[in-house]
This record gives sequence, structure tokens and C-alpha cells, in this order.
Amino acid sequence: MSDGARGGRARPSAAGSSAHSRGALLERALRLSWASIGFGLAAGAVSVGSGLADHSLGVLAAGMSVLADVTGSVVLVWRFSSERANPHRAERVEELAGLAVAAALVTIAAVLAYESVSALLAGSHPGSSALTVVVAAVSIVVLAPLAYLKRHTAERLSSHALRGDSTLSAIGAGTAGLALVGLALFHAFGWWWADRVVALLIAAVASLEARTLLTAEHAGD
Repeated sequence: MSDGARGGRARPSAAGSSAHSRGALLERALRLSWASIGFGLAAGAVSVGSGLADHSLGVLAAGMSVLADVTGSVVLVWRFSSERANPHRAERVEELAGLAVAAALVTIAAVLAYESVSALLAGSHPGSSALTVVVAAVSIVVLAPLAYLKRHTAERLSSHALRGDSTLSAIGAGTAGLALVGLALFHAFGWWWADRVVALLIAAVASLEARTLLTAEHAGD
């Protein structure tokens, strides 16, 4: 009796199993990206609108971070769909997606730095509203788990682009939390500048992450 007969059904090859596993990870990455797009379009627009209306840069930063995460997620939907349709293009689409996510991070950093410095020089004070607080709180609850799941999936896929997008989600959650802290400090102690300093710190984090992502892509790691 042959080995195949004795063993019953033949085991799938390691290559086939690996391809199936990566396919499942690609599906997960796509689901996470679509979730970011759906939530981000609604929450980001409201945060940006309320942040501008209340002159709260922390809330504006949160909204911009969420919308940047939407941009990154749209690119990643294309990136993972392209690899699923044509695995041979995986390396090229990963590189392009990484550049797009880095560009989103740089844009956040530049706009927030400009708005923060302008507000500090003008001495303008932030306001707040119930809607602002609610949206910021919801953003923390939704984006923090998304950031973790994206980072975990990115590690398994060895995707710098998805790792960068996970940082965009984390920045969105962190920014929302810091926005609430900034508003609380302003209303409790009159520290109008705290909201602006928070936005500057977020700009610095976004810049560093963009540099890390670009360095990783350039190294071809």
C-alpha cells in the first residue's frame, strides 16, 4: 500500500497552506480598512466641523487624524485587493501604499503645526460642546481596538503600509483623548494653551511615524 493510501487524504502542501493563511489575513486587513473608512467618514467630518466651530485644535486634530486614517484605509483597500487579484504585484503595491500613508501623516503634521503656532500667537481660546465631547469619546472606543488589530495583522503580513495606517488609527484615538484632556484643563484651570500644545505634540508624533515608514520602505525591509 502506498504512503498516500495508508495516510488517507493527502495533506496540503506547505506552500498551499501558507497561501491560504495569507489570503485570510488579506481578507482581515480589508475588513479592518473598510471599518476605518465607514467610521472615519462620519466621525472625522463631525470632529473637524465641531473643532472649527469651537476653535478647539485638539478636536480639529482628532478629526483630521480620523480623516487621514480614512485616506490611508482607502489606499490599503486598493493595496490588499490588488495583491489578492495578482499576488505578483504585492511588493509594488505595498511600496505605493506606504508612500500614500506617509503622505497622509506628513499632511497632518504640517497642518496641525501651522494651526497650533497661529493659535498660540493669536492667543485664541478653545470652546466645547456636548457633540464634541461625545464624538471624541466614541473615537477613542472605536479607534483604539482598530489600531491594535491593524498592527497585529500588519506584523503577520509584514506590511509597513498597514503598520503605518495602524498608527493613523492610534493617533486618531490618542488625539481624541488628548483633546478631551485639553478642554478639561482649559475649563478647569484656564489653560487655553494646553489644547494647542497637544496639537503640536500630535504633529511631532505624525512626523516621526512618517519618517519611520519612509525609512522602512526605502530600506526595502
